[in-house]
Amino acid sequence: MLLSLLYHRVGNGKYANPLSFFKEHFSWIQESYNTLHPGDPLGKEDVLCLTFDDATFDFYHYIFPLLKTFELKAVLSVPTAYIPDQTTLSTEMRLEKIETLQSDHPPLPSPAYCTWSELEEMHNSGLVHIASHSVNHVPLTDERVDPEHELCSSKTLLEKMLNTQITTFVYPYGKFNTAVHFLAKKHYSYIMRIGNAINFNWQNRNQLIYRINADAAAHPKAPFHPSKRIKYLLRYLFNTLRKK
Repeated sequence: MLLSLLYHRVGNGKYANPLSFFKEHFSWIQESYNTLHPGDPLGKEDVLCLTFDDATFDFYHYIFPLLKTFELKAVLSVPTAYIPDQTTLSTEMRLEKIETLQSDHPPLPSPAYCTWSELEEMHNSGLVHIASHSVNHVPLTDERVDPEHELCSSKTLLEKMLNTQITTFVYPYGKFNTAVHFLAKKHYSYIMRIGNAINFNWQNRNQLIYRINADAAAHPKAPFHPSKRIKYLLRYLFNTLRKK
């Protein structure tokens, strides 16, 4: 069985967990699971895919060092329009900017996000699998959005800047429909949404990898409680029937 967990930031609030949480959480995961990247071979044992959305600077500053300490793998999904070439701001100022982030449309590169050189360093470590999270981090079902542009331009830029093949796409806000998913499958081998369900492989029956929301978790082992596994299985069956 494959479990994939979804996180956003380090801190407080409904889209975050404190740094102390991640230290204990990752320590327990190291003792209990193998962590994999999309496409890694699956054995008979339960495995885990850790995913972080948005590529804010706190991932590089806090999470990446923890991945190295505990020898864990993770996926980082990147909305390319927000990524700066470089920044002269201090670490403290960059972290402060994350706390005051607002959705900018059109989006602008911001030092609150990882720089291209930071993304390259993490990719080259072998621990961080870079995924596309679109160009502008907008719902691809919005009639004002060009899904082909969001899917393809982000992939092209990431591949150019990181000199690697980008095989994974993470739906912004988890939003998609049949037409959008058809396009995504043309360009990516692995496609992720939320779903709060287990997975049996990297494709399932509808080429979607379901992720379990681990933001604002009650405690470091909360996503793994035995009672939740039944819910994850039922949710998988429900999602599969709906083809979502």
